Amino acid sequence: RLFSTCCGSRSAHSPLHAAMADWDPFAIDDSAASAPAPPGTNGVASSKKAGGVSKTELDSIADMVYKHLKTLRPWSKIIDPNADLTWYHPSCSLEDWKHDQVKIEVGQGIAYVIFNRPNTNNELDAGIYAALADAMVCLHSRKDLRCVVFSGEGKMFSGGTDPKFDGNFVRHAQPARVERSLAQLKERAARAGATPDLGRLLQAKLWYTLALLPQFTIALVNGSAIGDAVGALACMDMVISVKSAYFSLPEVRSGLVQCGLAPYIVAKVGAGMAKYMLGSGRAFSVEEMRRAGLISEVVETVQEGHQKIAEICEVLTGCGPRSVEASKQLIFGVGGQPITERVMFFTAAMLAKVTVSDESKDGMVCVQMRKPKPWEEKPITPLH
Repeated sequence: RLFSTCCGSRSAHSPLHAAMADWDPFAIDDSAASAPAPPGTNGVASSKKAGGVSKTELDSIADMVYKHLKTLRPWSKIIDPNADLTWYHPSCSLEDWKHDQVKIEVGQGIAYVIFNRPNTNNELDAGIYAALADAMVCLHSRKDLRCVVFSGEGKMFSGGTDPKFDGNFVRHAQPARVERSLAQLKERAARAGATPDLGRLLQAKLWYTLALLPQFTIALVNGSAIGDAVGALACMDMVISVKSAYFSLPEVRSGLVQCGLAPYIVAKVGAGMAKYMLGSGRAFSVEEMRRAGLISEVVETVQEGHQKIAEICEVLTGCGPRSVEASKQLIFGVGGQPITERVMFFTAAMLAKVTVSDESKDGMVCVQMRKPKPWEEKPITPLH
């Protein structure tokens, strides 16, 4: 009946229909188990029947799946919101920065990551992606930095990914441990039916690493943002934008879809608005994006944006840096999840972790003694 419905009435009396009409891929052949074994089969009866599966085979498969699931116990595993840093080894450090297309500035408790391709509207090419990968991995180990500001030189924040970019941005040799990790990544992707293109997989890893930076991240949008640049903004903790900027996800106009950054966009603006943004490809104003939740603050000029950042840094100075990191992990772990026992265990584990942390103990002692907390002794000092 299903075959007839799918193929239409004209196929109802075709030879193919006649051959397929009684075929059931999940039919169980009970007669196979009781049939005598033919000679030369060591007494084992054949359980195969054209188009069918024996009950013995079906029971064996079900038993194998059950044992595998019982071993893995995926339902009992607590959510892990930590970034995976095994996929990349940086080519330089923040102190020994070697990239021209992205500038790095480091101050007391703060770092700036600035796109530096103003002549091409800061389009994201292999050079910028490689620089971002270096910066993201390095920042994960810099616990002394508490705030990271992303911005761009020129009139635009970023025009999105360069159309000539082929997706591959790792140009330097990686250690053996990273190569093994990449091989395992490709294997997992293949099993899941994902793209075999390693460059695209590493882009996805890059955005995940950005979203889980331990520092509080702020984007100072100096001009319009297009495509992947909009998705990058969705990975930030806070976005400050100049009033004149516009935001667009125009991939559908070229017959494409914004896939890699869609989870972050949906998490930021919600499914309804995300469908509007991705499905229409139109340009949205700052005010529209502020109402949607992508933009946190709107300013007239970049300098006014820097003043806002100074205000936020003053607030962040009073916050425990590891508590800020834990709060980001907490939100990342529960966001979009159904409220199940697994989520309850995760929140309980996070509570236990932060309650017994050194930062928590130091904070309580300082409150009782009415003295500044250790992390307040060196205030975050913006450079602009």
